[in-house]
Formats: sequence, C-alpha cells, structure tokens
Amino acid sequence: MPEPRYGDDVAESRTVTVPVVVERDEDGVWCAHAQLRPGLGAHGEGETEEAALDDLREALTGLIEEFGVPRELSVTVAA
Repeated sequence: MPEPRYGDDVAESRTVTVPVVVERDEDGVWCAHAQLRPGLGAHGEGETEEAALDDLREALTGLIEEFGVPRELSVTVAA
C-alpha cells in the first residue's frame, strides 16, 4: 500500500480533553456533564459511573463530528 501524500484524505486521530462533572442524582442514577465550548455541552447517564462516562463520551464524539474539534487555549497568570 503506498504512503499517503500531502493533500490525500487521511483519517486523523486526535485526543480532546474536556473537563467533566460526574454526580449521582437522588434516584441513584450516575450523571456526567461536559461543556465542549460555550453554549455546547453534552450529558451522559448510566447505572454506574463508568456507564455514565461512556454515554457522555459517545455524546461528545457526536458533537465533535458535527461541530468540529474545539480550539484550546492555555493561559498562565502570575499570582
């Protein structure tokens, strides 16, 4: 198989790190929430914490496929 050349369509793998909040609601259901960018977030739930995170991961993947990868910005401020 030939090597891909510049400009060829190549699937690119990318890791996106998103802060997540995981909590258990009053009914015992695990809920996971994340904001991909302002005004665009996702929600996952499940019987276990891991199931809620898996559900959230699937929802975030769908959002990224639809809206693109969020830009990242790190800022260091002197205290």
